[in-house]
Amino acid sequence: MKEKIKKIMENTWKMFCEYYDCQAPKYSKPLGVEEAKDSHWICWNEYDLMIQFGRFFYKKLDKINSNIEMHLERNLNYSFRGFDFDNKLEELKKNLGRFPKVDLIIASEDSVGSFLMCGEAKYFHYSVEAISRGRQTVEEVIKKDIKTLSKIKDLGIAENVAFIIFDDYYYLNEPEKCKKIKNLLEQHKKKIKILYHNSRAKLK
Repeated sequence: MKEKIKKIMENTWKMFCEYYDCQAPKYSKPLGVEEAKDSHWICWNEYDLMIQFGRFFYKKLDKINSNIEMHLERNLNYSFRGFDFDNKLEELKKNLGRFPKVDLIIASEDSVGSFLMCGEAKYFHYSVEAISRGRQTVEEVIKKDIKTLSKIKDLGIAENVAFIIFDDYYYLNEPEKCKKIKNLLEQHKKKIKILYHNSRAKLK
């Protein structure tokens, strides 16, 4: 099942990206290039991104007879006592310095085994560096999520992990920083399923 879920995830992401690339130019067409760059459609934040992902995920999921469900923004803490991995939760907290809140869990509802998938999502529609006044970089933000996902997989809490990233800022405004982001993601693609897209379609 875990390979089937990975394939559904890939197809879901493809469906969303095609939808975005089709719709965004319609909204940006009346605008100039600079105004289009600074405007945001379809997804305004990470929660919107996950709602869109869920919209297409269930379309794919409905084609198979399953007991699988998708859950958003859940704390991996003692609320999961009784699951097979509950003895790993303290180690997770120790390694990360906290019980993490993950953006996505895909699970078999009649199982207390490992989750089929855990995921983190990032939607960049501004400069992390600017909004944090230099206290944080986009690379640091990404590395934090990569560490969380890696540890969740290492401890067997999830069979697979995914990082969903939509770049609505760096690709259009800071291409060198965008290259650094892609290089960072490339380093971890063997362990973490990377689902990446950007908003270049806005400028079509």
